[in-house]
Amino acid sequence: ILSALQERFPGAPAVRSDQLGSLHTLADITDVLSQLLGTATPAASEPRPQDAPTANASASLHRLIPVAAPLRNESSREPITLAQGGEVWISDDGTALTNHLEEALKKRKLSVRRLPRDGWETLKTPDSLSGLIILSPANGSEHRFIEQAFSLLHDCAPAFRAAAANGSASLLTVSRLDGSFGLTGLAPEAIPESGGLAGLAKTAGLEWPEVHAKALDLDIHHADLQAAAAAIVDELLTTGPAEVGLRADGSRSIVGLEIRPLAPESGANPIAQGDLVVVSGGARGVTAQTALALAEAFGPTLLLLGRSPTPQAEPDALKDLSDPREIKQALLKLAQAKLSPRQLEERFSAFMAAREIQDTLAKIEATGARALYRSLDIRDADAVRATLAQIQSDHGPVRGLVHGAGVLADRLIEEQTPEQFRDVYETKVAGLRALLEAIDPEALKVLALFSSTTARFGRRGQVAYAAANEVLNKLAWRLDGKLDGCRVVSLGWGPWDGGMVTPSLAKLFAAEGVALIAPETGGRHLVAELATPRADGGEVLVLGGPLPEATASGLTHSAPDDTDLSLCFERDLDVAHHPVLRDHVLDGRAVLPAALMLEWLAHGALHGQPGLSFCGFDSFRVLRGVVLASSQPVRIRVLAGPPNRQGDQVTIPVELHSRNADGNEVIHARAQVLLANALPGAESPMAPPDLQPYTDDITTTYTRHLFHGPALQGIEAVEGCSQEGIVGQVRAAPAPARWLDQPLRSTWLTDPMAIDGVFQLLILWSQNQHGAASLPCSVKRYRQYSARFPATGTRIVARIMEDGQQRAVSNVDILDGDGELVARLEGYECVVEQSLQRAFRRNQLDEGVLT
Repeated sequence: ILSALQERFPGAPAVRSDQLGSLHTLADITDVLSQLLGTATPAASEPRPQDAPTANASASLHRLIPVAAPLRNESSREPITLAQGGEVWISDDGTALTNHLEEALKKRKLSVRRLPRDGWETLKTPDSLSGLIILSPANGSEHRFIEQAFSLLHDCAPAFRAAAANGSASLLTVSRLDGSFGLTGLAPEAIPESGGLAGLAKTAGLEWPEVHAKALDLDIHHADLQAAAAAIVDELLTTGPAEVGLRADGSRSIVGLEIRPLAPESGANPIAQGDLVVVSGGARGVTAQTALALAEAFGPTLLLLGRSPTPQAEPDALKDLSDPREIKQALLKLAQAKLSPRQLEERFSAFMAAREIQDTLAKIEATGARALYRSLDIRDADAVRATLAQIQSDHGPVRGLVHGAGVLADRLIEEQTPEQFRDVYETKVAGLRALLEAIDPEALKVLALFSSTTARFGRRGQVAYAAANEVLNKLAWRLDGKLDGCRVVSLGWGPWDGGMVTPSLAKLFAAEGVALIAPETGGRHLVAELATPRADGGEVLVLGGPLPEATASGLTHSAPDDTDLSLCFERDLDVAHHPVLRDHVLDGRAVLPAALMLEWLAHGALHGQPGLSFCGFDSFRVLRGVVLASSQPVRIRVLAGPPNRQGDQVTIPVELHSRNADGNEVIHARAQVLLANALPGAESPMAPPDLQPYTDDITTTYTRHLFHGPALQGIEAVEGCSQEGIVGQVRAAPAPARWLDQPLRSTWLTDPMAIDGVFQLLILWSQNQHGAASLPCSVKRYRQYSARFPATGTRIVARIMEDGQQRAVSNVDILDGDGELVARLEGYECVVEQSLQRAFRRNQLDEGVLT
């Protein structure tokens, strides 16, 4: 956490390494930072723009279509026991469903409270609220329902999360679409706005991992409401996917993703030259780029709607200025009264916005198209109606509509105010409604709604954005089936390079492996999408990189890769039957080595793919260590998702799970394991770093710097160490039976001694350079070029790529005796923490852990 903060705010005061051991909660961290900020002033609040990653204009996009898929692997879902004594609240949808639901809950011996249909803001939350079911109202005209549902979620959060901490708590939202979240088509009586509930649930699931959060979609035509109520209660009290559909025939479904080809640049013109096309979202940033792409492709009359004031002619004193300092000096001279620094900055921002709008209009006119700009609040239906009536009287009916307007007010659910939620939500939803009411939708040839991947997968801090864009997605499915001859699509964009993506956000996306979409690339894709009639319209996701790259960021929260996991194997982990754990002890407790985690994840991936070879993995992350705190064994489980085949290679998501003492699911590690018919050809080894002598002998090294016992003391020599990296010799691992009783295989898939030797050498490096120990967090990419590691041992060459105060990132080559590449780790990240020294010194098992 501190490492991420230091990256986002490089000028902020640093926390000393010797303070880290006392920081156990987020509150501890904020307290220390607050104290430091009281005595130090940050030099900058954001990284310099030139430090932020930029998108590649020629980078390929990836197009994915949400599809309804059967819910499989029911056996892997576990029952949920709600916190004892807690209430379950249910909202009243105005139908008999609420009655049946109340009865079904009481049959499960649960305390139920039925909420009134109005006045939720006056409710007093009980001390223990263990369950919450939010039903979509039967009356689809209740447009404010999603905002009310958010307020209820916000107000219940403290009690709800407290119940989860003391047992279990479960949140379930119920929309009324087609039983597949609108993916099979929406009937006229279905309620598209209820789709926003899924955005609330998915965001809550990410922000509140201790709460079982789930979105359910009930087919509007489900006739047996008593059976539907029983199924809803089953989902409330069962673990499972983030989104579950309940169809009219009683079957269940999930939301999957299918990769489809990008729309070709066909040259077809759905919009005739001079046709009126309305683009909401202003003449700046992302919508300006898309408007320019439309102008170049079709030559329409473009009406751009935005909140920025209509630009006025620039004063002569400003016309030739481009340097910000010179512009601000000129603004000071032109001001009739003295300006405060804040007033000057506001005036400068307004001036630059006006200049950007003028520049966009000029670029559009240069293509031969016509450009108009009008300033208004798109949520003001009367203003929208009046403006569009005047424009259509001069230029004819609206033939194209691109709804790109949006604002952000990122806050966690518990910190978001109703006003902030409303501003974000209504800009998207009420804005679209105002636009459609001001035109003749039947005259449209193209309709594009700018949604976001946040709607599909959720994102921490974007509850309003997720809910609003989910509603846009459902409205697109409704309009796609209603408007004949009109190409309708809701584009779930990944992040663009520009617009709302600030330099600090760009760094965050880069750290998550999420590629940015170059504006010109996104604009071209919009044109191609609108120009190509498709049967798979409605909702389309457009990413700047392949989905596996985004997996580590949690982007696949509701996709089959995360939700359709099946058990590969399980085993009880204890010291008696895993003697190697006696030599991997931290702070008196045996800890499962990350190298064995990797070995078992690879085995799990091969479990259902006989005949293929393990050739590496992507996005390996240690989320929580497997620690033996008592003599009781820990039952670990390895689960794998469905394979994703791309050519000769198969990628399989795999996770390592257990349950804690309270019975709650714990995910310890995950990775995308790569299998193939044959191993990849070896690459050339990287050049070793310049080294300085390493003075400690191996006995001293293991006595003073490392915690590993005899079985894991694999380093035979350290050739040298410097700021650039470290190089050493590591012996081979013994046969699996020497370390484990009843091993999964008679030979290793990797060489856990070599892999652990990498981690050990990087500990020595951090000790040498920072005076602090380190432990592994993640590996971005691992490739193995030999089915067997050499029995004579390996040479490890580690080169440091990033060196921060609390983290380091390195690339590592594992070589054989001839200098040939056996395996390579890229983007190995370790956390550097001085307080680990105490844990390292306590490397003998506590008495209570012995069996």
